[in-house]
Amino acid sequence: MKRAALLAATILLTACSSDSVSAPVLLSVVVTAPTQTIAVGETLQLTTIARDVNGVTIPDAKFTYTASPTSVLSVNASGLVTGIAPGTGSITATSGTVTSQPLSVSVN
Repeated sequence: MKRAALLAATILLTACSSDSVSAPVLLSVVVTAPTQTIAVGETLQLTTIARDVNGVTIPDAKFTYTASPTSVLSVNASGLVTGIAPGTGSITATSGTVTSQPLSVSVN
């Protein structure tokens, strides 16, 4: 009987333990590029950073990218932009529910 009570108490304490670490609260997503002008067919690698409410970089943040208009620019899942046609477009990055300010890119 004592073993069963001890086992039940151990299971209860383990289940109620506060060892889990909560994810940082995401505050901002910032996209930068070494240049904002590329040629048709040229590529440009973006650098994207997510920061928490304390301004600390969140190293394992995942991003999705959007290019607009897609007739001028395309962007892949790793943030590589390709110039499609002459014009100006923008790229945004999203992590969770937070979206960056648009990064303007001109294609010549």
